[in-house]
Order: sequence, then structure tokens, then C-alpha cells
Amino acid sequence: MRKNILLIVPLFYHSGTQKFIVMCVIIVKEKNVKMPPLQTLKEAAQSNPHGFGFCTSNRLFKTLDFEEFLAELKTVKINENCIIHFRYATQGSVKTSNCHPFKNNDICFAHNGHLNIETKYDMTDSETFFISVTRAINAFGYDSTMFENFMAEYSYFSKFVLLKDDKIRLFGDFHRVNGLYYSNLRFLNTYYYEKNRF
Repeated sequence: MRKNILLIVPLFYHSGTQKFIVMCVIIVKEKNVKMPPLQTLKEAAQSNPHGFGFCTSNRLFKTLDFEEFLAELKTVKINENCIIHFRYATQGSVKTSNCHPFKNNDICFAHNGHLNIETKYDMTDSETFFISVTRAINAFGYDSTMFENFMAEYSYFSKFVLLKDDKIRLFGDFHRVNGLYYSNLRFLNTYYYEKNRF
């Protein structure tokens, strides 16, 4: 049995006054795991203020209004898987349609990082890449080694989460805190995490 080691790590500062910005934050809540504390959600939103969204197996919600986001997030049940995303805009304008997660039929997708790909029509790099992801799932299968290899090619500087048929898949280096998975923790003033990474 592995032991979880809790660490306390201070936030990184630039010039002693500004937060170190990391593009976006993804939080993954699996079934029967509690939502993150309100303070955690507020700090994620303060560092990533360009849109908020979540998806479950039967629901997708995106908004530019944090209070509206909080009200809707409260409707997610404890027995539901949920992908939560806070956007820091780098490609694509600040608008609701550019918020994550993205959905195509029964597949939900969220991304944290930067992809060096060409985008069109004011889409984000994430949504543009999601088109390729859905094609790869259709060609290889959601649980296939071929699909896993496809995602691994892009997971070096990026982190991805998918939800399909009520099954979550994580790609990239996530931090685990109290049963939740975080794409990064630098948005917190001080953070605790288990030294087990997924």
C-alpha cells in the first residue's frame, strides 16, 4: 500500500508581487468525491478569469459569470463524475463558446496547456485539437492503446481530461488532493497535495 505524503508549497511569485500564471486549471471530481472547497474555486477563478465550465455525463455548462457558475455547479450530485475548468485565455477571444469543457455527442473534453496548432474562426487551440481527439476515438476506440498513444504525443506540455460513457480518462501529470485531480496548483496561495500523481 502506498503512503500519501502531504506537502505544503508556497505560491510562486514574479518580482515578489505577481502570481505566476499557469494557463487554465482543470479539476476532476470522480463519483462519490466531494466538490473542492469554495475558497479553492474562488482562487482558481481569480487566477483564470476568462470563463468557467463543467460537464457531467448528462450535462454541459459554460459561462463568463463566476456566480452563475457556482450556482450551477451546486446542482452536481455526489454520485456524478464531473470535469471542472477555469480558463485563462491565450488563443481565441473571451466568450462563452471558447470556455471548456467542449462536447461532441457523448464525449466531453478539457485541456490545460498550449498546443502549437493552427486555429481558425476564433476557436481555441483546445477546441481545434478536440476535433482530432474525437476522430481518434472514433478510429481507435476510447480505451485502446492506439488512442492512448495518440494522446501521449500531446501530453508532454499539456494536460487533458475526457469523459465518455461515464468514464474519465486523464492524460498528463495531475496532482491529487482529497480525491480530486488538479491539472496544476499554482493558483492557490498555499497548497497541499498528495505526492501521488496520476
